[in-house]
Amino acid sequence: MIVSPRPDNRAFSRILIVDDEESVRTVLRLALTRGGYDVREAESGRVALELIPTWAPDVVVSDLLMPEVDGIELLRQAKAADDTIGFVVLTGVGTTAQAIQALRLDADDYLLKPFDVDELAIAVKRALERRSLLRQNRFYQQCLELRVAQLGQQLERLTADALFSLAGAVEARDGYTGAHLERVTRYSQAVGAELQLDHEQLRTLWIGSLLHDIGKISIPDRILNKPSALSSEELEVMREHPRLGAAILEQSAFLSTAVPTVLHHHERWDGGGYPFGLVRGEIPIEARVLAVTDAYDAIVTDRAYRKRRSEEIALQELKRCSGTQFDPVVVEAFVQARERGFPEPVAPRFWHAELLSPGLVAAA
Repeated sequence: MIVSPRPDNRAFSRILIVDDEESVRTVLRLALTRGGYDVREAESGRVALELIPTWAPDVVVSDLLMPEVDGIELLRQAKAADDTIGFVVLTGVGTTAQAIQALRLDADDYLLKPFDVDELAIAVKRALERRSLLRQNRFYQQCLELRVAQLGQQLERLTADALFSLAGAVEARDGYTGAHLERVTRYSQAVGAELQLDHEQLRTLWIGSLLHDIGKISIPDRILNKPSALSSEELEVMREHPRLGAAILEQSAFLSTAVPTVLHHHERWDGGGYPFGLVRGEIPIEARVLAVTDAYDAIVTDRAYRKRRSEEIALQELKRCSGTQFDPVVVEAFVQARERGFPEPVAPRFWHAELLSPGLVAAA
């Protein structure tokens, strides 16, 4: 949350006086109160450290030599809690080394006792002005960062919507009967939860599942919807779609985390897949999950070159290919998730739902 800096007005400015001598505190309090400030006193550095978090002074005017917590330690801890807080050191026995140390810790001023009231007033005013400038600068920087983030989200939303539209167009061209992407995404999320994938892995799997076939946008219709077996040349063209899809996703910072998932979702557990022939654990876990869920839905869906088969046959096929085409652990997780009815994972599914079109969020 961005908080606007307190107005630069004496009526709002809080000054905390810290000194173990009551007479000194009284003189300081009277002088600063006459100047229009809200003033409080602390008889030690320890009491001041207890008061600073709750009262939030704008400037601390502190003695240097005090029991328990001295002025230098008070300065160090006050600046650690709020690096914009003003701090004026007062001392009657200070050394050059102490003055240098105080300034290195970002003290605003270092005054020697006996001090001149006008000199103190100037030091406090300077400390307040510096604090105000620091807080205003931070406020405007936060506003700018927020605006940049908002613009970035708008750009990502446009990019994501365009890619999801393309993915839907690919699904329609590829001969699937209704909502293949949504089903695969649901299956994948349920399997990922069964495998106890972490938050980022589930997010990556969600994006990869929705966009795993985006590369098919570049595959000619005569190959994509051919009602018979593909020739070796046509098969080589078809097998380029993971590379093409990965290249598309690389263009978006929001979607690029799913590049390995899309690139490797046709690799096989035994190394006989494509495009790189990766084996076993070389294949990203998200891609191994997607390989199983995509295959299952492909079997139970009508395609241009064959009719759908039953869910029981599809499950038998997954089990038959467990340990060769598919990761056996993922197949077992799929079986468990299916028996549970593919429940929603415990972790949130939509990490950046504001970037997506309402239709896709509802459908997925």
